[in-house]
Amino acid sequence: MNFFNRFSPASIPAITLILVLCSASVYAAPKAAALAESTYAPVNVMPSYGPEHAMQGIYSFQMPALAQRFRTQSQQLLQVTERFCQGNAPLAAVRTEWQTTLLSWEMLSTPAVGPLVSRRSQRQIDFWPTRPKLIDRALMADPQNQVDMERVGTPAKGLPAMEWLLTQWSAPGQDKPSVRDCRFITLVAQGIAEEAVALDAAFATLASKNWTDSRTQARAAMTEWVNQWLAGLERLRWAQIEKPIVAYQTSQSNNKDEQIAFARLSMASNLAGWKAQWQSLLIQARLTEAQYRNPPKPGQALVPIEALLVGRGELALAGRWVAALDKVSATMAVLKPDASAKELLAVAQQMKAVSLLFQNQVVSVLGTPLGFSDADGD
Repeated sequence: MNFFNRFSPASIPAITLILVLCSASVYAAPKAAALAESTYAPVNVMPSYGPEHAMQGIYSFQMPALAQRFRTQSQQLLQVTERFCQGNAPLAAVRTEWQTTLLSWEMLSTPAVGPLVSRRSQRQIDFWPTRPKLIDRALMADPQNQVDMERVGTPAKGLPAMEWLLTQWSAPGQDKPSVRDCRFITLVAQGIAEEAVALDAAFATLASKNWTDSRTQARAAMTEWVNQWLAGLERLRWAQIEKPIVAYQTSQSNNKDEQIAFARLSMASNLAGWKAQWQSLLIQARLTEAQYRNPPKPGQALVPIEALLVGRGELALAGRWVAALDKVSATMAVLKPDASAKELLAVAQQMKAVSLLFQNQVVSVLGTPLGFSDADGD
């Protein structure tokens, strides 16, 4: 079955470039991955890392840059949307900026930690599936500013609502959107940009925090991170890939033209988003080849889960962890937008193996309890 039906042809070059970049930067596994898990042995000894080192790494050396990138991209999205509505930019340019902004958001929000949870950002700007009827109702209400937008439900705002409007406007024979409709999509883009500014500020504040001085807070934050890493994996595996396919296959609908209800309207956007999410999860889970040569210094670099395992002397488990991760990475690297349901379910099963290993063995070594609910789910 080919699911690559719902996309704008104008978006192909940008999305193709994004997929190539993701594949090149993430899925080239370190040489150590070629070793059987039974012979796993890092080149250098890893320090023993504590929760304070893990949190310093995430909040000082990963999240601030991701938040800043999302802020920059969302501002560019707002600007090109305004230019389009003024007749100074093509619709395809808005679609390209939307796609780039989406991927920067997927990287930042997977897993969702800290301000992303406390601000409920996923619900605010990435509620899916979007509700076309609510969008139509919002358009009829014709909000004039962000105060008016507070009365618009979240299923009619954010990145999914923008995609729906852009897809509708890209359909053959469609006229240029009205002044009212352009005002609405500009307000939607403005709302995304404002949330990005708030997140950037919040993560910038956390970047200067010394977690060694707050060990109790570090342990609590690590518990959140461990649980949210699992939640991010399950959101990708189940909610975004497997569940829509299962729902489609078990549906009683006889409509042959009905599409699988993935999070994004185009299969190219879905695949790019899945790869971005996996990349973000992998960065926090897997050592790079450079990190094998020069282990992360406590408090001075991001400390992936693999490093935490090795630092605790769990070499065999680290080997199994790497092997499970690399199976997913290898499959994701060759996944194409026209992938069949069978191929997508296969990668979901590989992700499930990672999830089970994480829950049944990794978590106990990390010394953090499971049970933190993803407070910002869709």
